[in-house]
Amino acid sequence: MAEKKAEREFVYSLFSKEEKLKKGIPNDQVIDLVDSLLFIGVDYNASDLHLEQNQENLRVRYRIDGVLYDQDSIDSDIGMSIISRLKILSGLDIAEKRMPQDGKILANVFRGPSDHNLVDMRISTFPTIYGEKMVIRILDASKNKISLDNLGMNSKMVSCLQDLVGRPHGFFLITGPTGSGKTTTLYSILSYLNNGQKNIVTMEDPVEYNIDGVVQSQINEKSGFTFPKGLRSILRQDPDIIMVGEIRDKETAKIAIEAALTGHLVFSTLHTNDTVSSITRLVNMGVDPYLINAALSGVLSQRLVRKLCNNCKSQDAITDQEMEYIKNKNINLENINLSEINRPCGCNHCFNLGYKGRLGVFELLKVDDELRDLISKKSDFAQIKKKLLQRNMKFIEADALEKVYSGDTSLEEFLKVLVV
Repeated sequence: MAEKKAEREFVYSLFSKEEKLKKGIPNDQVIDLVDSLLFIGVDYNASDLHLEQNQENLRVRYRIDGVLYDQDSIDSDIGMSIISRLKILSGLDIAEKRMPQDGKILANVFRGPSDHNLVDMRISTFPTIYGEKMVIRILDASKNKISLDNLGMNSKMVSCLQDLVGRPHGFFLITGPTGSGKTTTLYSILSYLNNGQKNIVTMEDPVEYNIDGVVQSQINEKSGFTFPKGLRSILRQDPDIIMVGEIRDKETAKIAIEAALTGHLVFSTLHTNDTVSSITRLVNMGVDPYLINAALSGVLSQRLVRKLCNNCKSQDAITDQEMEYIKNKNINLENINLSEINRPCGCNHCFNLGYKGRLGVFELLKVDDELRDLISKKSDFAQIKKKLLQRNMKFIEADALEKVYSGDTSLEEFLKVLVV
């Protein structure tokens, strides 16, 4: 076991082609291909690298800004050697091909003598009828430390969010589907609150990025270290702020809410489509409405949309069909003029994708006495939504359309991510 641990702590030096030439590192086809695949993934700011063995070759795809893009495939024989090389680097058993495995590579990526950084790469293998498929999650902390001001919220929403998360106690939820940036937002909030005067403790599955000054733990269901058990232990660690990676069941929800009621500030996530659904989801889980009323301070719902490349985006008129489609969705278009919009083109700056990076679109629900009254009466989704519409709350669709109007994203992204 000690030998395997040492392998996992090994830091792999990943050099650019230019740096390899300067250092006189000898060529090896498989090593060079592996290094090139990993380096390009980091350089393109890809979140994942997919290597899929099929009947004829090794299929290579990068997930960039949430979308998978095919690359040149690799000959099957060399592809098998690439998979083996990556399994060795990540401490996996190269002889085991019938069962899924998980590993990790910590790579020091060198672009130049004074330009390098550590990148965490999580490796997952999966057996298929043609061999193993490997997915590499690329976690580059240097590109994912985002402040609250840079998430994509307007100044009014940032100010309201800071007020909600700056309270001494309460239960604050972030909602959205998988891959909507919830963890990044949670980390941004914790970084904002991390002033050295608070004991901040997290329970995550898994820990994606390390935050200096924050005590982070990772659940391990095989050993019995689950969210409920870990949360009970955290409460004996004198915490001021607690972050629970995800509310998955009634037990976790109840303990988290009770922690908020005993003077702690608790953050967590839920897989719901909007802010209102998170309230009804907690009730449906079996959490008593009076507990939700007493603890819940706010809910933030979010999605990620791709940002238009500023170097090549072009202005265009919205079509009648597009405008009619939006109007039929009953979205509030007040102060939003969509007669002229920007569309993606593609250039060398954005790798001919038309987009570069992503930003969040949000809706923020502040729980007040009027809303608590509705919750206590066990009002359903439609009743709560109707009341919020009467109060002119800005929902996530309106926030996204404002970003279409400002030229930050495209109407195509809005329709793809938010309109169903």
